[in-house]
Amino acid sequence: MTRFRIAHSGITWGYTASTAAPAVRDISDVGYAAYESIGDIIEAYDDREPETFAGLLARYDLPLAAVYCVARFHNPTHAAEVGGGPRADVVRQATRGNELGATTLVLQAAGRDGRPYEHPIQWEGMAAMFNGIAARVAKLGMRTAVHPHTGTLIETRDEIDAIMGAVNPDLVGFAPDTGQIAKAGADMLDTLQAYQDRIWHVHLKDWAGGRETGYAEYEAIGSGVLDIAGIFAILDRADYQGWVTVELDGTPSSPRPPREAAEMSKRYLSELLGEQAIWTVS
Repeated sequence: MTRFRIAHSGITWGYTASTAAPAVRDISDVGYAAYESIGDIIEAYDDREPETFAGLLARYDLPLAAVYCVARFHNPTHAAEVGGGPRADVVRQATRGNELGATTLVLQAAGRDGRPYEHPIQWEGMAAMFNGIAARVAKLGMRTAVHPHTGTLIETRDEIDAIMGAVNPDLVGFAPDTGQIAKAGADMLDTLQAYQDRIWHVHLKDWAGGRETGYAEYEAIGSGVLDIAGIFAILDRADYQGWVTVELDGTPSSPRPPREAAEMSKRYLSELLGEQAIWTVS
């Protein structure tokens, strides 16, 4: 029986440095095992707040599970490290996350911006850049996993297959977002099944089936249409050992406080998983 370490992302609280402290406080109080942050937020917090991000995590005794970074390039040849280019930004943020205890770099591609990739050579270029980033952070003891996301260059099942077929599987794993995959129109369970042996990190997100919810069409875990038990069945069969990060996209029209949504997800997962859920890190 596989046991699952359950973390929570900070995005339900917002996407700025000012939201980090209430997110860490609530996630700790509700009883999740760890916190996941966006690299931009960590840097902004360290730059603007009197307390360091390390101090914030220590104050609430909450580990950092992973750092989420965006590879902001369409043409990989423009992603040079000189002058703080996109590759340098990701490596710098991953390094800071590693200093704070993160074990995984969750890597998102750039936004589609009307220019989706269509040719194998484009995927090969992106894969080469991802492999290079992964090789750098592997020296820190971190793993790199690709995260599909609606509105980005890696959104559809075909695009997931393209990048996963192009990267070096020894360097780059898969970080599925269950809600994003479903929202993009793919069979979520089939996608997880296809890549079960390459999953290194999971964003657990429930989807409302296209209905607007105040959470960008997502829901607290167990309140949407996704087969959450089916997700964990696949992870169980694969003897998955990475983090499972609960995620819910907060918006100005969110129907409840972030802490309440986090509590809803935890109640559901506690009932579903029982002893398979790990809520503390010893």
